Amino acid sequence: MDLAIQFILQLTPFANIHAMDDYADVLTYLVGYWEWDIEAYRTYLNPNLRADNTYIVFCALVFLTMAEWMHFVYSGLTSEELRQRIHAIGHRTFAILAVIPRLGVIIIHNMELVVIADSPVLACALIAASMFPALIFPLVLSGARELRLWISNRWRSQRAPKRNGIEAISLTMTGHSGSNPVVAVKPIVDEIEVSHRHNRHLRSSEPSSTSREEMTFKASPPSMFE
Repeated sequence: MDLAIQFILQLTPFANIHAMDDYADVLTYLVGYWEWDIEAYRTYLNPNLRADNTYIVFCALVFLTMAEWMHFVYSGLTSEELRQRIHAIGHRTFAILAVIPRLGVIIIHNMELVVIADSPVLACALIAASMFPALIFPLVLSGARELRLWISNRWRSQRAPKRNGIEAISLTMTGHSGSNPVVAVKPIVDEIEVSHRHNRHLRSSEPSSTSREEMTFKASPPSMFE
């Protein structure tokens, strides 16, 4: 949708209006813009007003009246009133409305191609050929760029989860490998210390050899020779 709006705005005086800071200059530019349209329609209608192409003449009169109305309404405004009206309507909407009378010139010539051509297919081909350098080729080029950008973004988004998964696995393995020595060594050290304590306890509780002999001597019965 944004691409279509940008493409339509290229046909309008939107860039020139948006680039001007002084609305007095904008008003002068628009008045001259519509005066050119009025002169173009009058030049076209003078030799063709009595022609048999009634629909073409009717269409030209409609666009001529539209251009005259735009020129009549906006040429009487001050720069401040024009600024307020443009802000109320919107810069893009106003630019599209301003270009409609000029697009009528192209529409009328396309209607003439349809009338003169022997077949609708030939007329469509001629119209497409006339639009190719200004409209069709830039539109196809912009669409190709947008499609390539969309494909590259989709490819990157598909590769991102795989990279995140690989990084998570590598970090997990690194964490396990770093924590394994501590987990493996600590119980061994604790067991050795407990074993030493147990041995010291047994040694401290075991009677000495001298006291053992004395206990054995006292406990033995008296001999008959005594």
